[in-house]
Amino acid sequence: MIISIGSRSIPKTIAIMRAFSKYPELWIENGDSIEYRVMPKEIRNDSKKGKEKDELSGVSCNPLSLNETIIGAKNRAKKAYEQIEKENDSLKFGVGIEAGMYPVEEASTQYMDCSICSIYDGKEFYIGFSPSFEYPQIVVDRTLAGEEIGFMTDVFGNTAKGRKGAIGILTNGRVYRDELEEYAVIMALTKIVSKNIYE
Repeated sequence: MIISIGSRSIPKTIAIMRAFSKYPELWIENGDSIEYRVMPKEIRNDSKKGKEKDELSGVSCNPLSLNETIIGAKNRAKKAYEQIEKENDSLKFGVGIEAGMYPVEEASTQYMDCSICSIYDGKEFYIGFSPSFEYPQIVVDRTLAGEEIGFMTDVFGNTAKGRKGAIGILTNGRVYRDELEEYAVIMALTKIVSKNIYE
């Protein structure tokens, strides 16, 4: 079984590998093994920031709605799948993770943030969400003005783009970014691993 990852981000890669490793029944029953692929280096573009569109996700670097964040995750998953679709393996998935803020009237800042995972099998998309949380007002304001959260080093230091992530700072190290994103992958996997119940 080949899992193609729609990113070169280390936290996203860790999240996807850990989530799929919890379900060996997906490949062991067929006498198969699991192999992970990340997107080729030339596809990644680190020069895009804030409201600019990322080529891989097709949405802004800071999505500002659930719809935009889901589209970004689905685009990543589909492009990842297309990287491996001509290979002969019988079971393969493209996986994409996109993080974004979305409006919530009841939140004091009017926005919450979550990571969304999309898994694509060539026919169907499977969607899962991570837990949501609220950023400080200054982060929300600067994000709405076009700054990218991962580059707000004056607020989060140099770890927001790495494994710790902004959530690692906000939870005093109790939850890291890859752990948060792992939940999104597991939630997307539910319809795959419990297919008989959904059907």
